Amino acid sequence: MKRYLSLVVVALILLFQGGVAGAAEGGSQQKWDETVAAAKKEGKLVIYGELTPDARKLLSSSFQKEYGIQLEWVAGKSVEIAQKYLAERDAGLNLADVFHMGGGTGFNFMKNKGAFVSVEPYLILPEVKDPKAYINDRFPALDKDKMIVALNSAYTSYVAVNTDMVKEGDLKSYKDLLDPKWKGKIVLFDPAIPGAAAGWATFMISQAFGREEGTQFLKDFAKTRPEMIKDVRQQVEWVARGKYAIGIGTQHATVSYFKKLGSPLDIQRFQEGGNINPASGFVERAPKPQHPNAATLYLNWILTREGQTVFARGYASPAIRKGISTQGVDSIKIARPGEKTHFTDENFYHLQGVAMKLCKEIFAPLRQ
Repeated sequence: MKRYLSLVVVALILLFQGGVAGAAEGGSQQKWDETVAAAKKEGKLVIYGELTPDARKLLSSSFQKEYGIQLEWVAGKSVEIAQKYLAERDAGLNLADVFHMGGGTGFNFMKNKGAFVSVEPYLILPEVKDPKAYINDRFPALDKDKMIVALNSAYTSYVAVNTDMVKEGDLKSYKDLLDPKWKGKIVLFDPAIPGAAAGWATFMISQAFGREEGTQFLKDFAKTRPEMIKDVRQQVEWVARGKYAIGIGTQHATVSYFKKLGSPLDIQRFQEGGNINPASGFVERAPKPQHPNAATLYLNWILTREGQTVFARGYASPAIRKGISTQGVDSIKIARPGEKTHFTDENFYHLQGVAMKLCKEIFAPLRQ
């Protein structure tokens, strides 16, 4: 009899828990349905972002097909659109709803100026809130405040090479870049300004070598007098044409573009490993969006399996969610099995500010 009563109690507890879970799920669904309806009435979403034209086009067509909501883009480099948004805000205009802004600019510039809010209160769907859905079993926020959220897991070593000039085995360690045979054959994007080269310098003084050894490496590298440039496309084009053998601080998207055209380009892999760095593949929410429901809808959708599939295909980069197809993704962005990788985090971008100041001093003679 006691055993029977115990089984009844257990059954009632499970039934109650199931009812609560069902109610919670039902509550989420109701909230989602209400958000979708309100977003459709707003009819538009304004995104300030540094995404490729292909990514913008595919996201726009997919989102409009699914919800009938138009995506309006203000496109440009992260630092440029950041300055534009802040100038507008100072003038009393709040035109942006959502951002796709690079982590460095987002963390070191925009977040510090109160341009973002936490996305956590706006996450509705259970599949979006589940940390186990993402790589490393954690919600992919860059920062502890969950204001800057990663959308992809691109591998990068920050170094592109002309494969006709750099043979397999020529570069094993980042320190091989100091070999005198590469003098005059390296073009470096300015690491003192936001960009992939700033990420490279940060990686040198953190994950690759540590602060002291990495700083000395940067000083030694500066003595090789690489060509300095501030035009990301020109930099990759020079490597593609063979004017330079090696490009440091190159953009993946630009390398992929020239590679598709048949240029002898590849991303160099090093024994110190590479970074899992989403580049401009982050999403952030503005504090006072004109279309708040559309912003909430988009933030959730872009992290669903459907949204991640669209983003991965359009941005040509592996998704941050598990189990998303890598079809159409350039192999240079995918970490190989057993390859040493490091995930960018809040500390990395905090250190990037330090690295940029360091590089401003170390590479000053090359700007003259």
